[in-house]
Amino acid sequence: MSIQLQVVLADYAVTHDGKIMMAGAGWSQVGSGTFASALAFMAKVPWDMTGRDITIRADLIDEDGRAVTINNNPVALQIGFRVERPAGLRPGSDIDQNLAVQIPQLSLAPGRAYEWRITVDGEQRQEWNRGFFVRALPES
Repeated sequence: MSIQLQVVLADYAVTHDGKIMMAGAGWSQVGSGTFASALAFMAKVPWDMTGRDITIRADLIDEDGRAVTINNNPVALQIGFRVERPAGLRPGSDIDQNLAVQIPQLSLAPGRAYEWRITVDGEQRQEWNRGFFVRALPES
């Protein structure tokens, strides 16, 4: 079995009490110039994956499939976590694990598409990825 995962792009996201608080969530276009963003991960971890380390990786890729770099370093996030079985939970239940990562401000080329390519323990699924478009500068 593998994790069920939903990924949301937001302006801001943080976890509190196991829940994700988001502002400006659910976008797929952003204006040109520097912008703030966050990735929110809502996972359902299967019973048989509890008690072990799990790694989510997010790599920012441009529309040509190349890694986006800043100062020759790829823009990537790696989040490790472990989910334990809560007392009193029915055996076989999925366990919710919510994570949020604030991304340092980015300034990406306008008029181009980008994608956060997501993997969980090396497994990659298209539906986990989150693409977005940086709108072109207005013509003068």
